[in-house]
Amino acid sequence: KHFLRAKRRSTFIHYQHLCLPTSSAPTMAPAESTLNNGEVKKGLTAAQRLQMAQGAAGIYFFFIQYGKFQESIFKYKSADGKKFNAVWFMQLIDALANVLLALAGRAYEGSLSNSNLPQQLLAMSGLGQVMSKYCLSASLAAGLSFPVATLAKSAKMVPVMIGSLIFGGQTFSTRQISQAAAIVGGTSLVTLGEGSGKSGSNSAAGIAFVLAALGCDGLVGGVQKRLKVQCKAQNRKLGPYEMMFWTNFWMAVAAFAFASVKGELKSGMDYCKANPTIMKQLVKLGLCGAMGQAAIFYTISNFDSVVCTAVTTTRKLISVLISLAEGGGASKLGPIGWAGLGIASVGIMGEVA
Repeated sequence: KHFLRAKRRSTFIHYQHLCLPTSSAPTMAPAESTLNNGEVKKGLTAAQRLQMAQGAAGIYFFFIQYGKFQESIFKYKSADGKKFNAVWFMQLIDALANVLLALAGRAYEGSLSNSNLPQQLLAMSGLGQVMSKYCLSASLAAGLSFPVATLAKSAKMVPVMIGSLIFGGQTFSTRQISQAAAIVGGTSLVTLGEGSGKSGSNSAAGIAFVLAALGCDGLVGGVQKRLKVQCKAQNRKLGPYEMMFWTNFWMAVAAFAFASVKGELKSGMDYCKANPTIMKQLVKLGLCGAMGQAAIFYTISNFDSVVCTAVTTTRKLISVLISLAEGGGASKLGPIGWAGLGIASVGIMGEVA
């Protein structure tokens, strides 16, 4: 309840600023400073920085826990040596947890009656997101290590920027492009350093799944940009919990359809009945994912998908460090890996600064 109340207070100004005509919306003007050439440079106000800090804190905490549960689920082996591979079943539980939390948020905000929303774009966003999450989980199930999969997916900033350019008409400065290059190059070096120190092999199928996930991320970034532009142009109210609800509703629909076709509803339930530990891990994963998604949609609603991607990329680096430390791989990262981590960190901090 406290979490929902805090979100409601923090997003009240955003609802009016985003969805009402400009003449009636209370503005939260960014701070300005004058450069040497007389050009005015806009930055974030103290209130906006607080909003970013709130969203980042939620993303860091809940998704670091989410990553731990996800890694442990795919590392688990039953008494007969079988691993959990019902990935669509897992995506269904994850999406349903998000739907329930978003429904509670909408009820608290009194936005349950707002149905005049661009469902086509919401469905496209939901399908793209569930495909991306499926591909990442499938890469782990295919044998790709958690650090390699996580860092490889940190390159999502590039497809998000491309998607925003193609589908949302957004342009990017040289600084933003340089920061994206630093993140991609740095995380690639970390992946190289981590991979060179591990005895296990990373499957080609796992790498292919991660590349597919990156393609889906690009689609989602562009669609979400179009969604915000269309809602603003048509004076439609789309709060974070509404966006979260409808996106995950379509994610759940897609996950249920794929799980049914592949027979994972039965196989997933059978595995959980035989291994109650996995069922508990799936429930915890769903709860952390839902709370983390609430923080993500809160960040997207107040900023844009590129800023949110920068924050989630930071979280991925922290998750990788935790995974390496707990798995004893920190000492095996090597100079190349640590150098790459430094480069990527510079690019990330430059984006969120």
